[in-house]
Amino acid sequence: MSEALHIRTAAEKEIVDLTDRLETVIRQAKIQEGLCAIFVTHTTAALTTGEIGEGTDDDLLEVVEEMIPRIRFQHAHNPAHAWSHMASSILGPSLTVPVSAGKLVLGTWQSVMLVELDGPRERTVHVTLIPG
Repeated sequence: MSEALHIRTAAEKEIVDLTDRLETVIRQAKIQEGLCAIFVTHTTAALTTGEIGEGTDDDLLEVVEEMIPRIRFQHAHNPAHAWSHMASSILGPSLTVPVSAGKLVLGTWQSVMLVELDGPRERTVHVTLIPG
């Protein structure tokens, strides 16, 4: 079972919690056990897991930007956002999360996050559920 989620981001850099949307897809598919594979089809956005709230998501955005050195980027299209291409490649475009008892297997404070690095834009996240 596959589905595409269309996410409208609102800021240049932001974290969007996808956890509830993914669990809705799982619930509608009636999958109890298996895997949830997700992939973002953009070169300036990424997927990861982490804590959302209390400023932790904002801290992640700052760390991601700071981990890219200030070099003379050769990206011809727009050197000003070349760092976002590098950051999204480092974070990665995909995740696979186990599903058990019809829910994502996540830690207490863990969420699935879309990391917007060059918004605002509409992002497409492909979700593939693999029954176990």
